[in-house]
Amino acid sequence: MEAETLKVRIKLFRDKKSYEVEYIYKKKFLDERPMILDVLLQAQEEKIDDLSFRYGCRARNCGICTVDINGKPRLACRARVKADDLISPLSTLPVIKDLIVKRDGIPRQMIGYNKIPSKNNLNVEADVPYHNLTACIECYACLDGCPLHKKNNLDIKDNNNAYPFGNPFSFLKLQRLYIDPLTPEEEKRGIIQKAKSLGLETYRREYKDLKIKCGVGINLKDEVIKPLLEVAFGDQIEKKNK
Repeated sequence: MEAETLKVRIKLFRDKKSYEVEYIYKKKFLDERPMILDVLLQAQEEKIDDLSFRYGCRARNCGICTVDINGKPRLACRARVKADDLISPLSTLPVIKDLIVKRDGIPRQMIGYNKIPSKNNLNVEADVPYHNLTACIECYACLDGCPLHKKNNLDIKDNNNAYPFGNPFSFLKLQRLYIDPLTPEEEKRGIIQKAKSLGLETYRREYKDLKIKCGVGINLKDEVIKPLLEVAFGDQIEKKNK
């Protein structure tokens, strides 16, 4: 017989300390398989009224509800919960409170790199690879397992330039700008220099064993990292990994 409840654990961060609380989720119907967000909303309403977490569209369009479940990033609005699962904040970004992390340090890496001088009057069509990259919802699931992002100091929260090293998200933004048909050649050279300054060389050395995953299924390794490496370093990536 199906259980009427589901026990989960939620990791809270408060006053510079972390601790787990147990929550018994009351199913709406016997065979319900609740999403993480269902559990968090009910927990906030019935037990932890000051529980802090983010959510927006509830349709896998915005990415801000991403949390870790059993140590791996998942979209709270789309990932289902099982008994004894641990829900915790993203381990790849600094925690502000409970499940809320500081997200703005990542997009700040792109400040100054959107210098397209003309607007698209719909007569200039981009190729398929460009449109594939527009599927990114900025969930930051791709930070998990990234050898470059691991070099950043996550304890620094108040510095707008806290992250000197890049990540799959920042390189996706650069690659999308690079292949935009409106981007001038001079700007493209600057984009490649920016990619190098964010540590693109590390991906060249570790490309063969690189394991990064997009929350919405973009092939980051082949559609983002590989083309940037080919432009920045030519055939050196091939020689390095033979």
